[in-house]
Amino acid sequence: MRDFGFGILGTGMIAKAIADAVEAAGNARLAAVSSRNLAKAEAFVAARPGTDAVEGLADLLARQDVDAVYVAIPTTAKEEAALAAVAAGKHVLVDKPFVDASSVARMARASAESGLLFMDATHFVHHPRRDALRSAIEERIGRPRSLHGHFYTSLKDRQNIRFDPTAEPTGALGDLGWYSVRAVVEYLRPEGALSRVSAACERDPESGAVSQVTALLDFEGGQNASFGAGFLTGTSVNAFTLVGFEGVITLDDFVMNWTNSFEYQDSSCPTGYTHRKGRMTPKDFIFVDTPSDTPQQVLMIENFAALARSGERERRRGFAEAAERTQAYLDAVWAAIVAR
Repeated sequence: MRDFGFGILGTGMIAKAIADAVEAAGNARLAAVSSRNLAKAEAFVAARPGTDAVEGLADLLARQDVDAVYVAIPTTAKEEAALAAVAAGKHVLVDKPFVDASSVARMARASAESGLLFMDATHFVHHPRRDALRSAIEERIGRPRSLHGHFYTSLKDRQNIRFDPTAEPTGALGDLGWYSVRAVVEYLRPEGALSRVSAACERDPESGAVSQVTALLDFEGGQNASFGAGFLTGTSVNAFTLVGFEGVITLDDFVMNWTNSFEYQDSSCPTGYTHRKGRMTPKDFIFVDTPSDTPQQVLMIENFAALARSGERERRRGFAEAAERTQAYLDAVWAAIVAR
């Protein structure tokens, strides 16, 4: 059986990270990269022997060696491209942000009805730490009651597409806030519907884009979550604290682990989580190592290829539901921002 063939739609920074991941995966190959500007696609694949450059989506979808399309284009264009890929019989791996939960649902439903896989491209849920942590939560901290996350980065180039509200309507909320809210779905796992949402944002004075957001979500089951996300800081921070009735779990690299993510490669920093309870001081904190020699973005590609070929409906549905639920919470935050 030949390796699972990926086509990439888009030539930005994250597309490069996924191209590298496909090339490192044990069960996939990068067949082609597409851009509306052929010269950009050609430059992208120049150092990637065996990968073709194509112009436009139609030429990418016409290729028999492309089994799936990774969609890494502006948010407002993603659904149309993803649905076209599904109509052409291709599985779709779609990078966030998304327009809204109904858009996610349409892509997921169209894929399922065609016997194809829809998955959002959230890397951290494919790292072994995710399952190890989920299985340890009850024993270490009891029932989770709240999660507090934040993801900030330094992005001051106003030419970056994230500062274009016509292409990326929700700015930092959809781009960075996605991860904290996905952590809520994965680890807090709220009981009941949202009962209250409060949010505030800052907008970039030059572009009007949402450059920073802070939000609080209350759930009917008594749990709550808060998060902050923003572009205009002097460093990158991605961390969360999960609070239970019997202790606390913290991660200070939950989006991009220090060890071997596409952003960081520091083997001196193990990947895991920190557990504390009672009146512990830092010397007594318990660090639980959850290693993986394979980077999480490569694991995502390998898992995607395997799931696309296996056709396991329950696992496919699980990924789609997690994406829809994440986006539904983000939609509620966005509504609170717009209403202010």
